Parts: sequence; C-alpha cells; structure tokens
Amino acid sequence: MAATKFCRDCGEYRPVAEFTRNSRQSDGLAFYCKTHARSRRNASKRLQFGPPKHRFAQGVVPNGHKWCPDCGQVKPLDEFPKSRATPSGTYSYCKPCHNIRGKASKDKVGGSRTYHLKRRYGITAEDADAMLEAQGGLCAICEALPAEHVDHDHATGVVRQLLCFNCNGGLGQFKDDPGVLRAAADYVERHRERQAARTDRPADTRPGRSSAHQRRVRARLLAMREYDAGRVRHPPPPGLILDD
Repeated sequence: MAATKFCRDCGEYRPVAEFTRNSRQSDGLAFYCKTHARSRRNASKRLQFGPPKHRFAQGVVPNGHKWCPDCGQVKPLDEFPKSRATPSGTYSYCKPCHNIRGKASKDKVGGSRTYHLKRRYGITAEDADAMLEAQGGLCAICEALPAEHVDHDHATGVVRQLLCFNCNGGLGQFKDDPGVLRAAADYVERHRERQAARTDRPADTRPGRSSAHQRRVRARLLAMREYDAGRVRHPPPPGLILDD
C-alpha cells in the first residue's frame, strides 16, 4: 500500500493515516481525508435535517450538572426528573423538555386520559365512556356509588367493568378469589343471624358478665388508682377479677 493518497478536497496528497477505512474501495481507503470527510458529512446533515444533534455534551460539564440533548443546556441535576432506571438517577432530558416530550407522546394517542388507559388496560377514553354509560354511571357490584375505576383480571389483563373505589379495593384485598369472597359473605350473614337471635332473648337471659363480676372490676380499678396515687403500699393481686 502506498504511503500517501490524493484527497480531492485538499487538492494534494495526504498520508494514508489521515484517511478512514473503506473496504469497498480497491485500496481500502475512503475518497477523502478524515477532516474533509467529516465536513462533508456534517454539510449533508445540515441540508437534510438542519443543525447536527449530538448524543453527548459538547464541552465540559461541571460536577452536579447534566447536559440536556433537547435544549442543549447544561443544568443542575435537580432540574432533571428523578429516575431509578438510569445510572445517574435522573432522566436524560431536563424537566421542561421531559414534559414537552411526555405531552407529545400523550397527544399522539389522543390525550393524557387515553394514554394512561391504553398503557395500563389497553382501552381508550371512548371505550371507558361507553362502559360508564352502559352501567348508568354506577359501580357494577354495589350499583350505589359512582364507577370511577377500571377493573381487570390480574391474571389475564382482560378488562371486566367499572367499579367504585370501595368495591375495586375490596376485590384486590380478597385477591379476586371467589371462594374467599363467598366465605366472607357467609361469615357476615352467619354473625348477623346470631345477633338477631340474641336480640330475641329475654333481657335477664342474655349472655354477658354478671353484676358481681362488674363489681369486682370496679373494685380492682379503684384499688389500682389508690396504689398509683401512693396511698397504699401494695397493688391488688392480679388475675382474680377475670374469673366469673
């Protein structure tokens, strides 16, 4: 290989070390030297897309600062949104540029409401409004409170219906388990029946503590107050008043 090559833009021979590699050429070198190849590439970008954009800051970035690729400014780190997904702990773009990008992403799918519904449940705002109208605006379970939450099957991700805050939270607490929900319903009904049966008993036969037990409780409380006030030397014996 020759030690020099002619650069058409320079109009003179340059050392081969000043040319980039190009395997498609017979000599394995580019047409132009590195300096003019770079200037030609930048000129082509300016014609097609405007000024070239850089992925990294052009210059020194002080400690505690970061460069925003969109606005091209170096700003303090607290002017960038927090992120646990990046090594720096912040997003790539400053807060104003980050908000502009976020709004643009939401506008592409029809606004913020549709963006979140589509991202989480796979439905649009129009779909949710149609479900709400079909339910008469009320929760699909209690049919008493406004339907404000999209309920979906956590195993399959399929949207079911719209629920109120209480019913949606209740299903989540019971892990969407029909068996546990039925057991809870049986539990409530069973205790309601017991309470209703107790209210039908005569007053003197209702279960509960005897009057003698209540007197012993009051006596112990009085003795404890006397002991706490320092008027007696020894506390009352423990545990005796718990026996009926």
